Amino acid sequence: MNSTLRVEAFLPIAWEKQAMEPQTLAALRKGAQLLMHAFNLMDLSPLHESDGDNAHLQRLDAKVDLILHLLAQNLQGSRSLPTSVNVELGPEIVSWQEAGTLPAVGDTVVVALYLNPGLPLPVRLPAHVTASGDGRVTVRLAELGHELEEFWQQWVFRQHRREVHARRPGY
Repeated sequence: MNSTLRVEAFLPIAWEKQAMEPQTLAALRKGAQLLMHAFNLMDLSPLHESDGDNAHLQRLDAKVDLILHLLAQNLQGSRSLPTSVNVELGPEIVSWQEAGTLPAVGDTVVVALYLNPGLPLPVRLPAHVTASGDGRVTVRLAELGHELEEFWQQWVFRQHRREVHARRPGY
């Protein structure tokens, strides 16, 4: 995947310094992989209404959307999301403006990204801080494993295509 590919988004983000023990890393990968796979599936193009079988699938899809909405409301409860900031996302990097304490270059952190506004669950990704100063933090995603890396790159690419499409005249 092209490492110069970048997407800009305004979304809630948080981070925490954390040692990457094998069990911690495995749990992070599993949770992030599940969410990224689900987000990628939810982002697929809508079904065509002309196909009779698709009507049934659309009804199922609507029911799943409703369940996810109810789950999101239940999960959010009294918890508030982190502050939304401008975030730059790439196949291998995440960069954002940080108003609080900055991590140090070389720190191992877990970045929590709330990628889907309808589902307040963070995708938690392990990363190494590569730049930190003047309120800006840049991390390189680390040890994602093959499947999670693929899901992440698919999501970033899809968001990039949407940005390009939205910038076209007439859209």
